Amino acid sequence: MNIRVLGCHGGELPNFRTTSFLINKSVILDGGAITGVLTLKEQLRVEHVILTHAHADHCRDTLFLADNSVSVNGKGFTIYGMPVVLSHIKQHLLNWHIWPDFTEIPSKEKPVIRMKEAESESTIEIDGLKVTLCLVSHTVPASGVILDDGKSSVVFSSDTGPTDRIWEMASKKDNLKAVFIECSYPDEKEELSILSKHLTPKMVAQEVRKISRNVPVYVYHIKPQFYKQVVKELKQKKGLHMEAVKLNQVIKI
Repeated sequence: MNIRVLGCHGGELPNFRTTSFLINKSVILDGGAITGVLTLKEQLRVEHVILTHAHADHCRDTLFLADNSVSVNGKGFTIYGMPVVLSHIKQHLLNWHIWPDFTEIPSKEKPVIRMKEAESESTIEIDGLKVTLCLVSHTVPASGVILDDGKSSVVFSSDTGPTDRIWEMASKKDNLKAVFIECSYPDEKEELSILSKHLTPKMVAQEVRKISRNVPVYVYHIKPQFYKQVVKELKQKKGLHMEAVKLNQVIKI
């Protein structure tokens, strides 16, 4: 499994991009940074987009990806997510007011954006990957994601506060090779993290210890204004090796 980090931060400033991962050239996990990173040729290879939730920093570039696709070849892509997430995208973004409804363009029969629902804890197959969503604890309905290519599996927490079920599911994967977990704020901002249902380094350490397997832990979604502080605090957590992912990093699992 080849994972390219297109965006990995919890906000945007120069040299910081919001969450998006390219999996094996054709699958996007979250759409916070697609069209500003990938060339047009690379964008047209994308056939599948998995959205963990409908917050703008995780879905916005799917709008521009659709616009680029319809302008060039119209082949388009399929968006996967929990029913409530797809409903939010359709109602609040693809509503002809915020953005054209590309589920009807160029026609309802052959739209640029197709939507496919995936219930929490259901597994679907996408381009050689078994994809399992799992509801996590965020301010809006959000799902973590487990990807399994038959040889290796990885888990992405999505935006979440303390949660349990996804770690239970991950621990059952004999081929689990890596965990990607969010960490938005430094430890001193724990009250804000709890309110917004995000994690701090201290809380991340507690979450990681819920996993029964010892695998590399990659941290993402750090708020730009706290980046250096969060990275420092992650390194101070004894007994755990946690690495903050970097823009354009390629991780082979």
